[in-house]
Amino acid sequence: MKKNTNILAIETSTEACSVALLTDKDQLFSEFALTPRQHTQYLPRMMDSVLVQAGLFKKDLTHIAYASGPGAFTGVRIAASTAQGISIGLNIPLVAISTLAILAQHCHNLHHSKRIMAALDARMGEAYVGHYQLDNASGLVELNGRESLIKLDQLVAPEGYFLAGSGFMACREAGYPVTANETIDEELLPHASALVQLAQQAVTQGRTLSADQIQINYIRNKVAEKKQVSSI
Repeated sequence: MKKNTNILAIETSTEACSVALLTDKDQLFSEFALTPRQHTQYLPRMMDSVLVQAGLFKKDLTHIAYASGPGAFTGVRIAASTAQGISIGLNIPLVAISTLAILAQHCHNLHHSKRIMAALDARMGEAYVGHYQLDNASGLVELNGRESLIKLDQLVAPEGYFLAGSGFMACREAGYPVTANETIDEELLPHASALVQLAQQAVTQGRTLSADQIQINYIRNKVAEKKQVSSI
């Protein structure tokens, strides 16, 4: 990790809005709040807050990370457009991280789980799903297989996985049973503090984007693909 690396991370994929800042001194500052349909109001003050806590100015940022989806369409685009604007304004690179990976990493941070099935409510009787496993060396989760969109009645928990996210709540509310033997936190939401951890690794590995390469992770019609968009 090069010196003087200050990463700002933005997560607005669900009803929660969160921001985190990881400084070159490995200091972590974060803000989190449930702000349904009010992300655009809360996001600027949250970003200002973590900068003030860190004693930094916006010009001190070296990277901007954002949750690229899947998630609420408007929320994902808010994070992407905000990150893109900062990237252009400061001429710094972007880091795009899957919302499901962020959820899985946050689950590990809270529950110390090593295998996580992350699921977010995708509405219309479906859920976004990804299986993650902890890399013991890095302390970070890695995707096992690929992320997908499935019907709630197909949301079956593999043995030995911690279940995390609103997809399992939607499943239960729709009347479909979830395996009782698995540990579950159906109210867990993705958090920018987990996003910035994954973003730090991406920066170290050179997995960054320029503003005109910004990506949103759309998963629909049972096809998982990462689409590049020229402008958000």
